[in-house]
Amino acid sequence: MSNKEALQQLLRWKRQQIDPVELGWLRRSGRGRRSKGLSQAQVAQALYVSERTYADLERGDTATPSTDLLDSVAQVLRMEERERTALYVYALGYEPPIPMDPTAGTNVAPAWQHAVSNVAGQPCYINDVAWNVLAANDDFIRMFPQVPGEAPRLPEQNLMRWMLLREESREHHLVDWEKRWAEPVAAQLRTSVAARPDNEELQRLDQEVNDDPVAGPIYRNHNVAYVHPDGDSRRMRHAGFLPADGHDTRDHCCDRHTVSQSGIVTMCAAQPFGSPGARFFLLVFQPDGR
Repeated sequence: MSNKEALQQLLRWKRQQIDPVELGWLRRSGRGRRSKGLSQAQVAQALYVSERTYADLERGDTATPSTDLLDSVAQVLRMEERERTALYVYALGYEPPIPMDPTAGTNVAPAWQHAVSNVAGQPCYINDVAWNVLAANDDFIRMFPQVPGEAPRLPEQNLMRWMLLREESREHHLVDWEKRWAEPVAAQLRTSVAARPDNEELQRLDQEVNDDPVAGPIYRNHNVAYVHPDGDSRRMRHAGFLPADGHDTRDHCCDRHTVSQSGIVTMCAAQPFGSPGARFFLLVFQPDGR
């Protein structure tokens, strides 16, 4: 089946699912066979376009339909996120850059939380579109600087806020913080704020980081363009690392924290398809000298 045929079937099927009465048309009466669902003329009217414009789209005869038209069609035909994605792929050849649902990426299915918490041997976690941790395993929690006598815990629910604004990350946990961490992470935040202007958490982060005397100048420097860290390797200290070969090179970063291991972490990132914008991370740590 070609993309053109797939587009025709998708749009016709979605039209058939909607009762015209639900969009304000009078219920049909009288004799004669009546097609189920909305007609092309009714969809066109709801879109405020000509019937020919919509008919050409449904037939696949519109060479490059605008994203505004496709989004309007998805809204009128009450498409789910996966259906809108299919609409873009059939009509344009690529997936939509931004989810239709403004809350997309703010949560994940409980099965993801269960899966992540049961991973052992490598730190892993899931964050939402604004870098709030949604799920994490024990290995991830133990990575962070630990205070003697206290149980391991996340230093903060929002990782972006912690990475860019907290002295603990700048001075103790993230090695070569300004170049290797702050510059790409700040660029990630700029991209996300631009892509999701209605996300209140991202807007708060934008203001906090911009106003910070240390991170602010880095954040306002637009020389670095960066979208995601998949495959990146950066230096850090791992507080939960336990040497298995008897070669213990852990030391103290300061008087306030327990021993930790310096090394390189490589970030493997993926996206839960049911929550576009959320990210799953598996962190591969290589200690120095190994």
